[in-house]
Amino acid sequence: METRLIISTGLILLPSLIWLCMKQIYSPWWLENIFATPLSIVPIYCVLMLLLMSFLSIGQCFSFLGINFILAIFINNIASFNKSYCEESIKIFQFNIKYQENETELTSLVDHLISQRYHLIALQGVSQRSKHQLITMLSPYFPHFINGANTRAQVISDQLLFSHYAFTDINYVGNGHSAFLISSQWHLPLYEINLHSLHPPSPRNEQFWQTRNKTLYQLKYALNQDIQAKSADTNLPKEQLRKAEGLVTMSLVIGDLNLSKHSSRIKPLKASMKSKPVNSWPNKPYIPTLFGLAIDQLWISEQADICQRKRVHQFSWSDHYALATKLSFKTPESFKK
Repeated sequence: METRLIISTGLILLPSLIWLCMKQIYSPWWLENIFATPLSIVPIYCVLMLLLMSFLSIGQCFSFLGINFILAIFINNIASFNKSYCEESIKIFQFNIKYQENETELTSLVDHLISQRYHLIALQGVSQRSKHQLITMLSPYFPHFINGANTRAQVISDQLLFSHYAFTDINYVGNGHSAFLISSQWHLPLYEINLHSLHPPSPRNEQFWQTRNKTLYQLKYALNQDIQAKSADTNLPKEQLRKAEGLVTMSLVIGDLNLSKHSSRIKPLKASMKSKPVNSWPNKPYIPTLFGLAIDQLWISEQADICQRKRVHQFSWSDHYALATKLSFKTPESFKK
């Protein structure tokens, strides 16, 4: 009886413990992909059940399967953030449009972006043809944009960014002739944002996995540069001028990182930055969002609060959900105290 109790408890808890241990492993690429979701708890349980089913009844086996399934869904949808209210907010829209070139679909996207008056729009998976169309339709309403290409450096990306506010110091971080990471300064009233927008490839084979990881290392280096620059500028005239003008500097990371919120690579990357994971992939009518992965990320420095982050359901033609985020920035005066 005692042996059966130990085995029963093990079949309930052990799959989750195995998953927690296995998701710390970074390679090989296929193993990291498998354990990027807690839903892998279910097949782990099935293997253990086959090994130990002689000790349990069929009813117990299926009961424990149900418990592990519910546990996996719960872990996959844990919110790591307490929602707060934004009286004054910055609205951000991000979307991997998956190389959509249908004019009707693009028009519906443009109509939404104009009507919602977002402060920042970050698009990934944009074809060169769609870039020209979107810039033509959106630039009268969002006069500042990053077109995702640097002809002088001979690098190109599938990203496109728009805003009412200026972008400066645009840096395409090259990876061959591609730029999966674009860093820039985004100038809001009273705030200077070190903006890092990225879209590394999906790690569906070893080469793409390595390219994605290289892009993440480049992001980590860029974020470290932000910290060092802020520290080095503390006593310089530029920083004194910022303080005199009431400016606050912070960092913002946005994009389809092709990296699950459960990946062990996340924590050292975002350090003390805030985030609110939302399951955004896949966008399929037959797959509930409870089973999805949060790979479209947004991280912001601690000086800001994420008031709201939600899926925008009206664009069903991409395999990603669009995401709308509201940020609230603490007043510059609060940092002078």
